[in-house]
Amino acid sequence: MDARGEAHIRIESWLGDALAAVEPAAAIRRNLQRNGDALTVGRWHAPMTGRVVVLSVGKAAVAMARGADEALGGRVDAGLIVTKDGHADVSRIGSMPVLEAAHPVPDARSVEAGQAALSLVAGLGAGDLLLALISGGGSSLLEAPRPPVTLPDLATATDRLLRAGAPIHDLNALRTPLSLIKGGGLRLAAGPATVITLVLSDVLGNDPRVIASGPTVPGDADATAGLGVLRRYGVLDRVPGTIIRALEAETRDSGGATALISQDVVVVVGDNAAAVAAADAAVRRDGLRSRVIWSERRGEASLLAREWVAACEAAAPEVDVLLGGGEATVTVAGDGVGGRNTEFALAAALALAERGERAWVVASLATDGQDGPTDVAGAVADATTVERARAAGVSAADALVRNDSLRVFEAAGGLVRPGPTGTNVNDLYVAVRVPLASR
Repeated sequence: MDARGEAHIRIESWLGDALAAVEPAAAIRRNLQRNGDALTVGRWHAPMTGRVVVLSVGKAAVAMARGADEALGGRVDAGLIVTKDGHADVSRIGSMPVLEAAHPVPDARSVEAGQAALSLVAGLGAGDLLLALISGGGSSLLEAPRPPVTLPDLATATDRLLRAGAPIHDLNALRTPLSLIKGGGLRLAAGPATVITLVLSDVLGNDPRVIASGPTVPGDADATAGLGVLRRYGVLDRVPGTIIRALEAETRDSGGATALISQDVVVVVGDNAAAVAAADAAVRRDGLRSRVIWSERRGEASLLAREWVAACEAAAPEVDVLLGGGEATVTVAGDGVGGRNTEFALAAALALAERGERAWVVASLATDGQDGPTDVAGAVADATTVERARAAGVSAADALVRNDSLRVFEAAGGLVRPGPTGTNVNDLYVAVRVPLASR
């Protein structure tokens, strides 16, 4: 095996360590303990005198619910689990049925799940407890459009913004005031019950109001901000008129939810920083010298990739591995297939080839195992990626213009396919100086 092949194997191994550090069931068990008829979350204690209801939503929903069921020792009276297509390995956990819905654009099942969630919490009273387990993807998976907005309206607006390269914060700025669930809407529906929200964060900065659009955490349902997002991305005249009319008429007062939140608890149980730190520890365990140079990095994937390559060339000679965390976006201009991570890897490969830089192997990997519309986490690339693609009849430069990054790595090799990982804490960036065989 050559040095680049060894680097690829090591990168996949380090990804495994990063994923283990944010494994959802274990993260829940670390933060949730039952002591008889009392529930402990960190330093906070709550008596379980009434009903205990669990709502788990997101790409990690099944594993998080499994961890809660184990921690609560069968004390769950009712519940609901909503996850992305392909992320459910069971049909129910205890008293909690599992539903699947679409991501990143909601579908009819998302609305059915939203109505089921609202019904689940509607009868809760004082003394009851709602345990909300929230992970990335929940914004699409759980939906209840605010009339007169319809599901097709929301799907169209979401798709327009995604194709324009809008990050999650801007997507949520539009979707929150258009929903009966988002921005604390579900919290309002739970009435006087106590709500504990445990979050596996896929949002840089870990703002619980943003993760899954904060169904149990009141946020700023600002219709003006939603209109501003549509204007900023140039799609104001390309979304349904009902969206515009609903935003112009939106006057929701979240004060009721804000008052309720004072008795609630919100805890982030895992995030991108934890995954990067675990990868860093794994690199050092392998006897290599690493440096974390990026945290919470955002930006256009192709531009970030060139910055990453420049950072490799600027790295001190004693550094073997560079690491970083964040989440890029892609402004879709072509008709190809790929995600932010394969596009990052493709742009990095082109930059490495242009500079004649053969000392580094780079990777960009989605921790949920699914990069955009693909079934891969991302890709490992180097300067020879471009040559290998060309030999297979694929132009890497043309592919980048067409947003067709997946095709390049299918031709050249380098794809990373862990399958759905059951967790979701943004992306991991890696660069390895080769050769490593002597270390």
